[in-house]
Amino acid sequence: MCNKSPQELEALAEEKTQGGTPLLIASRHGHLEVVDYLLQHCKANAELGGSVNFDGETIEGAPPLWAASAAGHLPVVRSLLKHGASVNNTTLTNSTPLRAACFDGHLEIVRYLVEHQADMEVANRHGHTCLMISCYKGHKEIAKFLLERGADVNRRSVKGNTALHDCAESGSLDIMKMLLKCNARMERDGYGMTPLLAASVTGHTNIVEYLVHQPRSARKERVDALELLGATFVDKKRDLLGAMRYWRRAMELRQPGDRTAALVKPQQGSPVAAYDYAQEVNMLEELEALITDPDEMRMQALLVRGAHFGALASRHVLLHPLPRRRLRRLGKL
Repeated sequence: MCNKSPQELEALAEEKTQGGTPLLIASRHGHLEVVDYLLQHCKANAELGGSVNFDGETIEGAPPLWAASAAGHLPVVRSLLKHGASVNNTTLTNSTPLRAACFDGHLEIVRYLVEHQADMEVANRHGHTCLMISCYKGHKEIAKFLLERGADVNRRSVKGNTALHDCAESGSLDIMKMLLKCNARMERDGYGMTPLLAASVTGHTNIVEYLVHQPRSARKERVDALELLGATFVDKKRDLLGAMRYWRRAMELRQPGDRTAALVKPQQGSPVAAYDYAQEVNMLEELEALITDPDEMRMQALLVRGAHFGALASRHVLLHPLPRRRLRRLGKL
């Protein structure tokens, strides 16, 4: 390299190998001395993005700072910012370096980026923010830091979900409690799902048990949540006795023994072949009889989901078993 002119060095620094420049590759792998050499002697472009691989996924248009932040290389992050890298430069899907650090739980990098004017509210192409992904991944200390720095606790994504939904879908109860203390609102997303219902269809009993005892949860929503959690225990956890316990609680809450008015289920339509002509049970005796027939239990779970979601039922049936697909949608891409 010593016999190369400055122009030749700059040209070499911008050449891509498998979609990535030398600076991007060095930043991704934490090679600080190489990064410094490229920036100081080759005048490498600190903003030039390229393709980089994380967890088997190819991220397009990733700037070097994004790659270093995602991989947890704080010394490289410092060097890039010192040499003029833009702290808010994004990938092709609008993911910032701060979001990348939040995704993989790199607290010190998160702090450093925010101290250097990283914008916490820049969302990716799905409208999913740094706080949201921290909640979904269960990074409590990062979520706490972002909240202390004023992150919008009620920001909504393109699909209408909030950070509370992400806590509910991932089982992050401690973070959810922090959000509620910061005046997070229990709202429905674009599919009509509240955080409580989201926890039910993903099977996070810790979230469900916490929220059903909160005064802010309406009685009907508590009933719906327990019914859906029972369905989840049937078709996700394969726990029929657990499902029966939640369905029994839902029925007792729907039809209390005191003078509280019963919550009547909507009138059911005619039985259909798709559900083997079965119908939802309405009486405790009918419910108890189901336990002897696993097939009837599974059919009841389908009926419960169909009653609550209709055409959207399939989305929620698939939500929990496919976490990697969910992460790709919410994460680095």
